[in-house]
This record gives sequence, structure tokens and C-alpha cells, in this order.
Amino acid sequence: MINNLDNWTIQNENPEHWSFKNEVLTMQVQEGNIFGAGANDVKNIFIYPVDKPEYSAEVTINLDPNLSFEQAGLGIYWDNDNYIKISKEMFMGARSLVFVVEQNGQPDIKHRLLFGESTVSVKLERSDTKVRAYYRTQDNDTWQSIISTAALSGHEQGVMLYTFSGRIIVPNFAEFSEFELTDLN
Repeated sequence: MINNLDNWTIQNENPEHWSFKNEVLTMQVQEGNIFGAGANDVKNIFIYPVDKPEYSAEVTINLDPNLSFEQAGLGIYWDNDNYIKISKEMFMGARSLVFVVEQNGQPDIKHRLLFGESTVSVKLERSDTKVRAYYRTQDNDTWQSIISTAALSGHEQGVMLYTFSGRIIVPNFAEFSEFELTDLN
């Protein structure tokens, strides 16, 4: 659970666009995106450092994305050009779960699953060589596997919570709750 934000770093913080109350992190969906080489820096990327080689990170996300590519998600973050993420996103005109691997500034959309519900729990399991993505709905306790992919090389900065591709003049808000980080060793 996110009891406090003591161990988190906030990249490009804009404190007016987020709040933390009752173990829920609420973020205004930020403008910009880190998708692709040379993409803009985005405000309020929350990064939790991980020093374990094998772990699981999960979070519940509440967002109704309306604008193209508007999203909130969970990722493993090396830097803006190297990450693995699962997003609740407006993608190609439909609310979806989208799994992306970006390496050396080259993004690859590995999987898309149509998903219209407002709330979803997502999980990333990191081993030495693989990252596996899962989701579950609010009315189902069973994790559903989405995809498995090779882990990126090097040591990641940590696990990230983020919002991308919003518009300040049309604000939308995402809620992150029930964050858990589990050592798999």
C-alpha cells in the first residue's frame, strides 16, 4: 500500500497537479508523453526505487480516458528512452490496456486489450530475464495474464506511476491505490 510518499521521487514535479490522501494518489493527467526518442519530459512521474532483482509491483488505477492516448499506468523505468509499461489508455479510439516496451528510444506496442471499465488492477512481475504483465477487474480476484517479454538490460531506476497525453485545458484525473511491491525471492 502507499502509506506515504517518503521513498518516492517525483520527476519534474508539478505539486499543483497531484494530491495524496487516504492512501490514494490522485494525479491530473499530464500533457506530453515519453513515447519515442526525443519525446517531451512529462511532469509528475512518480518513481519508487527497487533494489531487488526479482519483484512484483501492482496498483489499482481509476481513469476514464477520453482524449487520444490519454493514459495512466504502471511501469518499470530505466529512463525516458528505456521502460516497460502497462497503461489504461484511450488508444485508437477505444479504451484499452496497452503494453509497451521502449528500448533505446524505439517504442514497441506489444499488446492491446480492449478494456472499457473505469477501474483496473495491473501487475508487472520482474525476473532476471523477463517481465510479465497481468490485470484483474474489480469483480475478479484472479490475475489474467497479458504478455511476457524480455527484461531490458541495465539496472532500472525503479517502478513508475505516471499519466501522459492529457490536456491542461481539458483536465482529467487518475487515481492510484493499493500499490504493492513484493520481493519474489
